[in-house]
Amino acid sequence: MMETPTTASYWVQRLGRRLNGRKSQLLDSCRSRHYCTITEEHHHQYPYHRVPSPQPQDLSRVKTNEHGQLQCRGCDQITYLLRWAEAERRKDANHKGTSPKRIIHNSYIELDSCARMSNCDACQVARRALLLDQITGRDAERLRDTDNQSPVQVALDVRPGCDSLLVSIDSESGVPLFSATVVLSQKPCLAVGKKTKGPSTPSRLRPNFEELRQVVNNCHNNHQCSSRYRWNSRNPSWLLQILANGKVRVIPGPDRLVDYVVLSYSWGDPAAMPAEEWARIKGASTKTVNGVPVAERTNPFSRSILPETMQDAIAITQELGYEYIWIDNVCIPKGTDWDTEASLMHEVYGNAAFTLLASSSTKATERMLHDRLAWLQEPKHCKLRNHFLYNTQKPLHEVRLDPPASQRAWTLQEERLSPRILYWTGQRWYWSCPEHQTVESSPFDLPSPVSASEEQSWSPPQRFLDVCRIGDFQSIDQEWLDIVEAYTRRDLAHSADRFLAISGLAVRFLEAKMDGGDKTRVSEQYISGLWREDLARHLSWSVASAVDPRGSHQEVAPSWSWASLPLCVNTKMRHAFKQSPHFQFLGVRQFSSDYTPVTASTNLGQQVVSNPRLRSKLAEQHGRAIKQIEIRGRFRRFISEKSRAVSWEDIEWKRGERVGFNFEEFPGQDLHSRNRNDGRIVSKDAHGGEVVGQLDYVLPAGDNHGDKKGSHSVALGDGEETELMCLELGELAMLLLQRNPGPEETWRRVGVCIGYEQRKGFFYGCESRTVVFA
Repeated sequence: MMETPTTASYWVQRLGRRLNGRKSQLLDSCRSRHYCTITEEHHHQYPYHRVPSPQPQDLSRVKTNEHGQLQCRGCDQITYLLRWAEAERRKDANHKGTSPKRIIHNSYIELDSCARMSNCDACQVARRALLLDQITGRDAERLRDTDNQSPVQVALDVRPGCDSLLVSIDSESGVPLFSATVVLSQKPCLAVGKKTKGPSTPSRLRPNFEELRQVVNNCHNNHQCSSRYRWNSRNPSWLLQILANGKVRVIPGPDRLVDYVVLSYSWGDPAAMPAEEWARIKGASTKTVNGVPVAERTNPFSRSILPETMQDAIAITQELGYEYIWIDNVCIPKGTDWDTEASLMHEVYGNAAFTLLASSSTKATERMLHDRLAWLQEPKHCKLRNHFLYNTQKPLHEVRLDPPASQRAWTLQEERLSPRILYWTGQRWYWSCPEHQTVESSPFDLPSPVSASEEQSWSPPQRFLDVCRIGDFQSIDQEWLDIVEAYTRRDLAHSADRFLAISGLAVRFLEAKMDGGDKTRVSEQYISGLWREDLARHLSWSVASAVDPRGSHQEVAPSWSWASLPLCVNTKMRHAFKQSPHFQFLGVRQFSSDYTPVTASTNLGQQVVSNPRLRSKLAEQHGRAIKQIEIRGRFRRFISEKSRAVSWEDIEWKRGERVGFNFEEFPGQDLHSRNRNDGRIVSKDAHGGEVVGQLDYVLPAGDNHGDKKGSHSVALGDGEETELMCLELGELAMLLLQRNPGPEETWRRVGVCIGYEQRKGFFYGCESRTVVFA
């Protein structure tokens, strides 16, 4: 039956339609007053990326929150987490922990659009945090890659006195791609950064050279860096002079010391770039005729023919008011004595006005100068639910470790030999000298929250120079161990440069160990990357896990030197150590076949006596040529002749994170076992404790015996562990040795044992023996 105006149900339906219509009008009015969306007009204003396609959930619509600031729907998730933290603290005032992640935007592009177009205050802080965390310009570009977008997530890290917002972008499999930290504070505050002058948006796209000039000038005028750390008054053999109109030229180093900048950068991996690109990098080198640079380089030429990293380094140097720059590929002409130049790096870097470290580029053909997209908008106070959000300054030690340049072996000594360093990243610069460290900043930057243990786990890059200057020999020895740990993790384009790329540091170490005022001799001796005065400790290096013997450099260095390892290997150099009273270094037994020792009776030998500079260089060259040394110490078998081989799985014991051994199935038996994956090896006496060692190499899966004529000969084959002997280095440290084939008895290193607390008397009663290490 049809409803009539007089029936009750008719009036109920009509009232419902009127209420729904009124609700719709109210919602439309609210949206028009409080929300905005990204339009095609905005897209034309910012054409450098395309507007993302519509997402299932629109998170970019903004409203004005209770603090009068714009807040998008995505940022409601941050507010939710803040309420969660408040609830947890009501239960426990000292609550600490990390919340689950919540999505604030469907992609970085959506976050970027919301921050720039909708002007959402919190999204501006999150966007800036992600950009500032990227060291290289390429990483910042990866954020905006339209073909690889993932949701932007946040989690709240709650700690007493310091809450942080963890912003991250993960891959589909959950692997973190990008991450950054936003500091939360309940009070408005300003960090040490200075507000820049001039228009906000355009000026911040360029580096803040005004602030940087003040920092550099303050160091040169008010610090003692030059008087304390400058090595001498000599310039490099050749410098690149910066001229007007984009011109440069190669000139001999002037007789008087001039202020010059040194560039430290990564050439790049030739295997990862087109052949023509690598040829362009190599082609930047200066050619010579009869040992003199060609006229094409000594006459003014356009710097545009050089790779992009070099071009931008020249531009930065010129912007800071310097006329000269030293770039290895240009200022070490072809045909130059490379050994000599490499050993003088402590002078090149020590005498420079500062070292410009190109952290922003991954290879020489990439730009150093990029638009500072993090500063498109002037930073301002941002407040959500009574919390102020602040961007952080990435700690310097993370900046040092992250960029590709830090993976290059040559840059280690370039950094450690430089009193002043300007780290140039994609979005800001960092300055470090012995007296001051600072970063290009804004008035709303805060230092990253760093725990006391993290603060103590790293040292400034100038520490090596500092301990060398004051003559703290114990610290110098420890610094060398730290240097080697960092060095063995790095890569080299040419393995033959294994010693050359660290030779400047070795020469500086030698100079620090001079006998008092006697500049003609030193008590120390360089021995294939190790040092005589603490040789037992230096011999006790170990690998974190056994490595593939393919790539071993035993043609470059002897087995007992860390330099014989493959490239990019994690080593452990520092551990509690007390030298055994039975250990003795007897002397050098053999040099490489192509080495000619210098004697005092020769003309060159007489020059060494009167020229400390030449003496140090030749002492380093002498040391890297050593192939055999003679050692005396307590000596014995590692595994007893009656020992039984058992599988690793039969004796390994695990309880959660605790790992040990369980020998209860083999009572009263001598046992030994090897872990085929990581190279651990164990020897146990029937009624005594076990000794656990670490082998240097492990054979690839399926290769049980190795190729005795090739590089596999450095690894143990099946059953060869029973032939191992060991020599005591320290109270709880020994070398594992295998005899080399041949009529002469020499031994090669295959591993090490450190800290065998279960068998402290392992060498008790053993006789000392003289052993030749090869």
